[in-house]
Amino acid sequence: MTASCTNPFLLAFPTTPIERIHDTRSDYEILAGAAAALADEIDEPRMRAYWKGVLDGDPTPYLQRVLSGSNATRGVLFDDLHESCKDGVPLLMNARTYPRHAGWEQRQEDKPWYTPTGRLEFYRPEPEWQAAGESLPVWREPVDATFYEPNAILANRRHPSINPRKPEDYGVPESQLDVETRQYRNVVRTWQELKLSKHPLTEKDPAYRFVFQTPKYRWGAHSTAVDSDWIAMLFGPFGDPYRRDPRTPWTGEAYAELGPGDAKELGVSDGDYIWLDADPEDRPYRGASSDDEYYDVARVMMRVRTYSGMPRGVIRTWFNMYAATPGTVQAQKDDPGGPAQNPATGYVALFRHGSHQSGTRAYLRPTQMTDSMTRKAYFGQQIGTGFEADVHSPSGAPKEGFVKVEKAEDGAPDGGKWRPVELGLRPEAPSDAMKAYLAGEFVSRTRKEA
Repeated sequence: MTASCTNPFLLAFPTTPIERIHDTRSDYEILAGAAAALADEIDEPRMRAYWKGVLDGDPTPYLQRVLSGSNATRGVLFDDLHESCKDGVPLLMNARTYPRHAGWEQRQEDKPWYTPTGRLEFYRPEPEWQAAGESLPVWREPVDATFYEPNAILANRRHPSINPRKPEDYGVPESQLDVETRQYRNVVRTWQELKLSKHPLTEKDPAYRFVFQTPKYRWGAHSTAVDSDWIAMLFGPFGDPYRRDPRTPWTGEAYAELGPGDAKELGVSDGDYIWLDADPEDRPYRGASSDDEYYDVARVMMRVRTYSGMPRGVIRTWFNMYAATPGTVQAQKDDPGGPAQNPATGYVALFRHGSHQSGTRAYLRPTQMTDSMTRKAYFGQQIGTGFEADVHSPSGAPKEGFVKVEKAEDGAPDGGKWRPVELGLRPEAPSDAMKAYLAGEFVSRTRKEA
């Protein structure tokens, strides 16, 4: 059973009459099986009873509880939803508007907002917010993914509500800009000051000059975009079911998108392999050294895709692709030309080395960890304070960093350009035929005489 925050459809995956082709289990069957085994081991029948519906082969009651307990699905019967989806017809969420409008009932029907006053609040009086200089909505540079001084608050004029505790108030010199300190380091800068500043990594090594972003691919939830060999082949421009380039880890491959100008300055083109390195203080892991055996697993290598939609100084990699592991890296060493597939488990990586998370990490922000912030509960209409997962808590999904790039290998396995570049099939290096195709000249229309 699933739904989306961007459309009004409620769906159930119909029960299939097809038997599984492998000895596989769903996640909840694995959890239920583990609970049942533990129940027998420690003689605790309640652990088995907790998963009764799953163990009996009918999880419908649990799904019905979710529907009945949710504002936008109350009144929906799972049996009706299941039967409708078997015919390919989803049901509609009871969201009242389409597209969904956040706060519609508060704005249109004068219902209270989920704040202490019931009104929209643009000032936070809690001491943690005052100490951070965030009592008012302010702009802060990212902790890492910025060309300028990280985590600085932008304010062109002094303001009594933007008066944070300074680094010295915590016993830290203002000049200390390591990645851990930056998470809570409060400094206020005017734009004139900020635009002249540089990222501390750039100060040490000008090669560090790229913001690295790893967003979620729009049409793939987590890893579903690459879960099968056929879909992995279709994900991006490097798919090949025959793996004609024996270096490729699988039928598809992870890639980094760079603007054409940045690619030219770096001396790389479509299909080349690059190494991407973030802050060596803690990435790809603390204490990393090129002499370590694990360094070969953790340092990320990717293909290059030049894309004119990327802003200068920004690199993007989708986060959906499976990471390299010791088993996948060793598999390619043991079988040169073979896929990055662990022979013991069957796990296959879409990276030859590392992953998108080799260049990113999570950060702890003080204003995401207060015990005093009033917030709505994740489920229902309860109001509480302090921690609530996915409502008031640090984000554990690392998505960005600041990196440098180094060319690793040519696009062609025997050296030289990637074959589609040589053939003029890439928009950044088009042949005359490609130019004609992009101009719509492959098709002509003649008017038929009446």
